Amino acid sequence: MFSAIKNFLHRHRRKFIVTSAVIGGAYLLSRYAQRKLREWQEREAKKFLEMTRKKQHFESTERTCNQTIISLSKIVSESILNELNTEELVKKLQETPENKVTLWEQIKIMIFTRICVLVYALCILQVTLRVQLNIIGGYLYKDSVHEEAPLIDSALQAKYLSLCHHFVSQGVGDLIRQIEKAVKRVVGQVSLKKKITLQEVEQLFWSIQTILCTDSLDSNPVRQMVNYLIGHADLSDPKLNTIVQETMDVLESDEITSLTMSSISRSFSVVMDEIANLFASKATPITKNQLEEISGDGHIVTNGALKLGIGADTFVDVNKVDIHLVKLLPILNDLITKNNCKTSTNIPDLLTQQLTVNDKLKVLGANIYEVFSSV
Repeated sequence: MFSAIKNFLHRHRRKFIVTSAVIGGAYLLSRYAQRKLREWQEREAKKFLEMTRKKQHFESTERTCNQTIISLSKIVSESILNELNTEELVKKLQETPENKVTLWEQIKIMIFTRICVLVYALCILQVTLRVQLNIIGGYLYKDSVHEEAPLIDSALQAKYLSLCHHFVSQGVGDLIRQIEKAVKRVVGQVSLKKKITLQEVEQLFWSIQTILCTDSLDSNPVRQMVNYLIGHADLSDPKLNTIVQETMDVLESDEITSLTMSSISRSFSVVMDEIANLFASKATPITKNQLEEISGDGHIVTNGALKLGIGADTFVDVNKVDIHLVKLLPILNDLITKNNCKTSTNIPDLLTQQLTVNDKLKVLGANIYEVFSSV
């Protein structure tokens, strides 16, 4: 019997060897596949946890950024209003002085300068702070991942973030002097007695922007962002110097320049929307029937018209409204200092709000964070 079994095994030894090899290979392949599947699952879980952690860290950085921007924007706005103080000139006017026209001319320049400086200063502050805080956020995330010596310690972090305080204090004064020169060239030529339309007000702001952009590199506040932030800095610390150089590369890029100019234009549009409401409130409403008569073709003419009040048939064509400049100035001043805007706030707060929720600025912050947090 054993001899028969031995002969059977001998005759079919090749089949047994092949079968054993196939079964063993399948077993080993199965174990290998299970191990690789486990490793893949572990990598995916680790990647998911890292992405979640990174997302939470970025969201925390974004909240800190928004809080810092709101806080510093208020300080910058107050600094601008204190340096360009119209209240003192108004008090002198109330005393009926002999140089009344001169005082009104000064107020005219000061009010337009106030608006322009607020727009430029708040936009520059938004951009520079988002760049700074997301660069530092990226470095801090790297430090949280690596167990080596930190790339940036608390002392270096404090030095780097303190750079923006130069703009809040001294930089604002430099910005005022730059913009005031352009305002004098544009607004100084407009008579106080002139009746001015909404389009003409918009053209004044546009001319000021054009002068600041095209006159020279030194007169362009957007091109001077780096100097406002870094021009005074002590860069003897090699690590601080490295981060500052990286910040300069970002701020001087064409993308940042274009985005800042876009934010400035958008902010001037916000200001003009509020000024348009002022013009609409000073106009005499015309009815839908009158508009139909004007059109002459059975269609209602609504181009450039704002609907006022609760009446469905009442419109105001703000493009046909004109106001004496001397009467417009106090109203513009109230838009800056009082809650006279449509949103029951003032222009500085309104500009800060719309800049904080600006999607393009948020994407900028996210992109910078992603670059500097990449391990």
